[in-house]
Amino acid sequence: YGRGEVGDWKRNLTHTLKTIWGLGGLQTKPQETKFYPNMATTLDTSSIRLLNPVKHGSTARRVCCTAVKASNSRFLRKHILELAPYTPIVPFDVLSERLGRPTEEIIKLDANENPYGPPPEVGDALSSLQFPHIYPDPESRALRKMLADDCGVPMDNLLVGCGADELIDLLMRVVLDPNDVIINTPPTFGMYAFDCAVNGGRCIDVPRLDSPSFAIDIEGIERAVQENNPKIVFLTSPNNPDGSLLPSSALDRLLNLPVLVVLDEAYIEFSNPGTSRIGDVLKHDNLIVLRTFSKRAALAGLRIGYGAFPKGVIEYLWRAKQPYNVSVAAELAACAALSNPGYLKVT
Repeated sequence: YGRGEVGDWKRNLTHTLKTIWGLGGLQTKPQETKFYPNMATTLDTSSIRLLNPVKHGSTARRVCCTAVKASNSRFLRKHILELAPYTPIVPFDVLSERLGRPTEEIIKLDANENPYGPPPEVGDALSSLQFPHIYPDPESRALRKMLADDCGVPMDNLLVGCGADELIDLLMRVVLDPNDVIINTPPTFGMYAFDCAVNGGRCIDVPRLDSPSFAIDIEGIERAVQENNPKIVFLTSPNNPDGSLLPSSALDRLLNLPVLVVLDEAYIEFSNPGTSRIGDVLKHDNLIVLRTFSKRAALAGLRIGYGAFPKGVIEYLWRAKQPYNVSVAAELAACAALSNPGYLKVT
């Protein structure tokens, strides 16, 4: 592989390299070093090995890279030693310094952050924060009460997290045993595959159909469920990055499968009214719907999201979650944002 190919793989959450698949197995060139100026990592191709082949017509094979291990790596979990690091976005202040421009002149689009900012009530609430020295309510009761009114789901079915990302990870920690399978539908949000790897699971990709629809491959998902006996199917509607909506008929069909269906509605407020399926959590014991304040309310920096869960699942999420996972500031800001629904609708 050339430096660009291997470097792109190093930065890609799916950790996928195209391979030549034949009697010789995985064919590579000698090791490549220093793929990018800020990467001094050496890829030892003898440490590349095949994981689960990607099915359903894909020409790629999953691989992992095991770096040269330090002496104290024996204390670490084996699958963590093989985990490729998550590549985050460039922070605002770092980007400002690199470009030589003040932050006020920059509109960032690389992480789908809301450029309009939160409702003015958020700043007012944070400026009058009274008890930062007191631990937050571990049940986020004030916010859950407002959310119940906002989305029409009872408080008992709602759980708040440090971003929806925390809830994705929490769900996998509660549901997945080592080597359990999830179904992913790329191109889509990268954290499903990443959190699966962190939790020792296996991610089976069922790629979306070609443009312009980018629709999910329903028959492919059904085959993957039959062949791999997964615990969870992750779906995003509207999908990140293409914005396609999941038809209700497609979700209804997948809810008949013997698997948890997680519907990520991070961008649902930017679609037509009535497209959310969050209320259907009360009708299906295998449906979970996730939401976030990062997009709708422009609170990405405060890290707060929530999910609607069936009773049989949420009970165990409560047992496993960190007790003070949502900060006082984050809950206060979310409540303040919900107090101005008119602003949320226009931004």
